[in-house]
Amino acid sequence: MNRRDFLTTVPGAVVACCAWVSQNLIAQQVAPVRRPNVVWIVADDMNWDTPGCFGGTAPDITPTIDRLAAEGMRFWHAHANVALCTPTRSVMLTGLYSQNNGAEGFQRIHSGTPTLPAILNEAGYLCGTIGKPLSQQELFRWSVTYRWQGAGDEDRWGRDPAVYRRFSGRFFETAKASNQPFFLMASSHDPHRPFAGGKATRQHDERAPASRTFRADEVRVPGFLPDLPDVRKDLADYCTSVRRLDDMVGAVLDELAKARLVDNTIVVFMADQGMQFPSAKVNCYVHSTRSPWIVRWPGHVKEGSVDRTHMVSAVDLQPTILEAVGLPPVRPVDGHSFLPLLRGQTQSNREYVFTQLYHIHGKNPYPMRSVLTKRFAYIFNAWSDGQRRFPSARHGGLTFRAMQRAAESDTAVAARVRHLELRSVEEFYDLRTDPNCLTNLLGVGRGDKRQLPEHQEQIDHLRAKLREWMVQVKDPALEAFDDRHSPDALKRFMQQYTERATKEVEALREYEKKKGYRF
Repeated sequence: MNRRDFLTTVPGAVVACCAWVSQNLIAQQVAPVRRPNVVWIVADDMNWDTPGCFGGTAPDITPTIDRLAAEGMRFWHAHANVALCTPTRSVMLTGLYSQNNGAEGFQRIHSGTPTLPAILNEAGYLCGTIGKPLSQQELFRWSVTYRWQGAGDEDRWGRDPAVYRRFSGRFFETAKASNQPFFLMASSHDPHRPFAGGKATRQHDERAPASRTFRADEVRVPGFLPDLPDVRKDLADYCTSVRRLDDMVGAVLDELAKARLVDNTIVVFMADQGMQFPSAKVNCYVHSTRSPWIVRWPGHVKEGSVDRTHMVSAVDLQPTILEAVGLPPVRPVDGHSFLPLLRGQTQSNREYVFTQLYHIHGKNPYPMRSVLTKRFAYIFNAWSDGQRRFPSARHGGLTFRAMQRAAESDTAVAARVRHLELRSVEEFYDLRTDPNCLTNLLGVGRGDKRQLPEHQEQIDHLRAKLREWMVQVKDPALEAFDDRHSPDALKRFMQQYTERATKEVEALREYEKKKGYRF
């Protein structure tokens, strides 16, 4: 019986009696040292302002997450670095941007790259993961994992809070029995499409009902979407999925409390990117990457506190957790620990966040780069040529189809659809007056210095900051950025980058075949 089978088949009542078995099957080679435990809960495709404690997309949508926020610290300006699943999780667990960890799209992390679970494993931690996988055990070195039978199409599995409850309960008891600190990463498949509430079209789309189902008239339509009947219907199903996520969070935290491990456990909650709606996921807008971060750490983080001052991003998580548990930083690393913020202190150099997108599966890349502050957003779209269309429908579902229909008679919606499909090479938004990034001040017909006296200094400043970052991370799009006013230069870059990305993804096929999954 391997370690996974042990955790997923031994009844919970027996686990407490299995200390000797645990020591022999699961104990690390390094003698355990008393360090804080870590529970890291990641929502899949949820907007930052969806939970009630960050504003709420519907009434009483996240009671458990709201309680967690009341017991810890909320970060009002936290971001993922890539609004796409595998790349953003790769950044989280390596502390490296995509340019440096290798996962520009659905790809492997570079061999030999230090990852958080591997580092913790070597330090004597019991490391477990359940839910959305990254599937590189040779790098992550999870002690125990849970995978549903038939896993492979991850969107169809893992939407059952009871499964998370059973696994986490047994995991916590095993850690106690083996006298080890632990790291558990619980990655929900909710609220990724297909949403709860709708009729399942494939087996296993729905594993369990949510504790509450929302109606279209209950939801708050985000400002970056038009208020249309089908948009509300889509949002209601999304909110039902969010409630099932909240049920999962409650299951894990209940088991942590039952095991009497709350006081020495750091709990981190976040979303990996924005909601799977037009202009959120798979983009570089503020709502694409802004994430609802909560950290609870009894005795260390002030209850009910809110950081509205500093900007933090996913690349900072790995070094922060290592410092918090008393382990030295690893090199290389691009992120910076924000542990002082958890202690209620201030920290310099927290004014900017850098986000990006490369591609999904290589053949159709849409390279984007962005630098964000609390007040402004600047975006560079290397792919935009006035003809190439961004596949918004892939990420917009029922909502984008409703927008396309409405565009036939509504000029404002038509303009929005056109922008989402075509973009422009540069975008700039004043978030104080345009928090939903609806009016591109560098769009067609705009951008003349005489038209932007109020913003030109900031535009130039953010262009310079983005270039400085691109140089630092050796971004392959740097030359294209420098020649962004030349359509021929951008076309050459897109041709060369598409060829490179396609080859890199195709080179993974043998690895995927050998491992039995596809990125």
